[in-house]
Amino acid sequence: MSERGSTDGGRGDVTRRRLVEAAVKVFGENGYHGVGTRDLAEAAGANQAAIPYYFGGKEGLYRAAAEDVAAAGRDAFKPVLEKIDATALESLDREELARLVRHVFSGLTRGFVGKLGEGHRAAFIVREQLQPGPAFEVLYEGYLRGVHEAVTRLVAVSRGHGPRSARATVEAHALIGAVLGFVVARETLQQRVGWDGYTTRRVREIEDATVGLALRALGLPDTEEVRS
Repeated sequence: MSERGSTDGGRGDVTRRRLVEAAVKVFGENGYHGVGTRDLAEAAGANQAAIPYYFGGKEGLYRAAAEDVAAAGRDAFKPVLEKIDATALESLDREELARLVRHVFSGLTRGFVGKLGEGHRAAFIVREQLQPGPAFEVLYEGYLRGVHEAVTRLVAVSRGHGPRSARATVEAHALIGAVLGFVVARETLQQRVGWDGYTTRRVREIEDATVGLALRALGLPDTEEVRS
């Protein structure tokens, strides 16, 4: 990726930022192969020549968009990952595990449905899951892998699986998928319950549902003591 944006002053930084923001939106809507540099430039209100100048071309801009989404993901899930990394999971009793699961799935829901669900980042993530482009590894190594591995550890301890077993990984994927369903199929939910968007209160309702589902799936208690 070109670093010219850092040497041509504030206007260059603004142009680069507008191109990245437009790329997240346009690639998320159309995928990598469904977008041309003219589409990207028009969406950003920039000159088409700015794309090779700042990013070396379409793929460079695509990777910059993926890095932007990955950075947002790392920021959204940092508290969850740090909490799991700092905890000796095997030493926890069932109520302590339940409290940790509540903390983790609250964080996952707020991250995926709240922070990343705002704007166009969610669409970019979903598109990359369904039709991976050349920058999928940026998202995967940037934060998706860390989230998946952390939840897998939690599932393995809660369910008595081996920490590297396929069973623990698949069950973790199923629970993460339950959260992502509120992103991928949000229109269906909104039609069913008459919502016109995800407000803070509605995200909390979703959070209660995903936390309860995770606790039941892992056979952990959901009591007033655990909630406190």
